[in-house]
Amino acid sequence: MTSTQLVLQVDVRDPVVGRLCRDFPTLSRDAVERCVCDLRLRARHLGVDLTPTLVEVVAREHLMSMIKSEPPSGRRPERPSGE
Repeated sequence: MTSTQLVLQVDVRDPVVGRLCRDFPTLSRDAVERCVCDLRLRARHLGVDLTPTLVEVVAREHLMSMIKSEPPSGRRPERPSGE
């Protein structure tokens, strides 16, 4: 299986992606899915078998670093309350 095929196999109902999207609402779903998929691809390349829990923990750390390193000018505008 090629890496492209593995990327295309990401299930939009993946519970790890769903939880991370809920916990990181400022990031797009695409960014979260890409992070999780890249993590799984790297682990597979290295011959490491990751559990879903470990994938979530490592992806959570990566996403947190993405948020903390992003300058305020690069963030999506927040929606006004009441929408």
